[in-house]
Amino acid sequence: MEVGNHKAMIKENKVILTYHEVYMGACIGVARQLASLRRGETNKVQNVDFGWHSNIEASCAELALAKHLGVFWDGSINTFKEPDVGCLQVRHTQLTDGCLILRNRDDAETRYVLVVGTHPEYLIVGWAWGGVVMRDKFLRDPGGKYPAWFVPQVELQPIGCLDWPERVGSDLPKEGYEA
Repeated sequence: MEVGNHKAMIKENKVILTYHEVYMGACIGVARQLASLRRGETNKVQNVDFGWHSNIEASCAELALAKHLGVFWDGSINTFKEPDVGCLQVRHTQLTDGCLILRNRDDAETRYVLVVGTHPEYLIVGWAWGGVVMRDKFLRDPGGKYPAWFVPQVELQPIGCLDWPERVGSDLPKEGYEA
């Protein structure tokens, strides 16, 4: 593989979830949607495609990243700005050429990973520090109400550039586990 060949790196990051993994991701997605409905939460960006399907695919995308990294995914619900996988926030889109999208409420000190695809196949596209990509050149407001940073895939770092143990963070217990 040629260094800097973004398309070649993406192909190496393909993850295919098993039936049981998709089932687990779907259950978490449904639980997240029900929790949103119970809170009376509405679709803040008024995207007509957001809802049950989006929550299921986003949950499966988190699981795909965890599988790719070889780390545990807890499938947490109602944890919001807490990391999704280790110390990483996952952003998902079904669009193969979709962007990493960050909003004003997102933390500049967090690493965000873009995962694209639909069950059972996902691509771990890359990652970026929030503060590095929250720049005017990426700022757009396609709906006219909620500006956001739309970071193209070519601007992201390959997932392999995350150094261990920083890839999963320091939130894992150090004692009580044998190698």
